[in-house]
Amino acid sequence: MPKRFDWGGETAALRAGRVDVAFVWLPADLGGLHSEIVHTEPRVVGLPAGHPLASAEGVSIMDVKDEPLMWTDRAPRAWVDWWAVNPRPDGSAPRWGPTNDNVEEMLEQVAEGAAICFAPSSMALYYARPGLSWVPLTDVEPLRVALAWADGGPLVEAFAAIVRALAGVRRTSAASPRPR
Repeated sequence: MPKRFDWGGETAALRAGRVDVAFVWLPADLGGLHSEIVHTEPRVVGLPAGHPLASAEGVSIMDVKDEPLMWTDRAPRAWVDWWAVNPRPDGSAPRWGPTNDNVEEMLEQVAEGAAICFAPSSMALYYARPGLSWVPLTDVEPLRVALAWADGGPLVEAFAAIVRALAGVRRTSAASPRPR
């Protein structure tokens, strides 16, 4: 049965045996787990619709460096910092905005004008809503998703093979190095 975890909770669920396999947004501590990167995608910045940059074709991380940025204290700090691009290219820290517990809460606060957020470009398709504008973030690393699992029984191996085939990924080893 599929399960949803907010803000990096997938690896804890794998280690606790609550799930057999998970799609994990990196970076994550995948030490001791099998993993394969199966997807990458560019990042976007979520802005309130009335924001001066809301209609831009793309923005730099430095264009939004002084904007309050949504974040969560429910994920490991290294994960939060990577997603937030902390530190910025000039060495500065983000201007932290309100915290949130899940995607829906984050997007509600962005639409209300409380802060901006960084997200995968697919959010622009799946979380389109009034009051919110998605603009490509042009100068940061893309996001990566790994398929991860603790033990590779036949069902997990079959699932991994299907994902690998759909994603066009060649298997390199049974246990991958820890992605950062």
